[in-house]
Amino acid sequence: MPRGVRRPTHVEDWARRSAGHPGLPAGGFIDHRIDGVVHPEEYPNLARLGVSVLVLFASVGYVLRRQ
Repeated sequence: MPRGVRRPTHVEDWARRSAGHPGLPAGGFIDHRIDGVVHPEEYPNLARLGVSVLVLFASVGYVLRRQ
């Protein structure tokens, strides 16, 4: 990333504070935007397992189709 350019999380935090909203929580973007939205907060390991299985099957399918 170029010098002086901040990550989008910092930009979002600045914009939220400038608009009078509370800033992002200490956990940052993932804790604020992904946990509890894409998967239930109670089951992060189950969500990781599901994504891992999906990637595994997609990879195996890709290899089998290339043969």
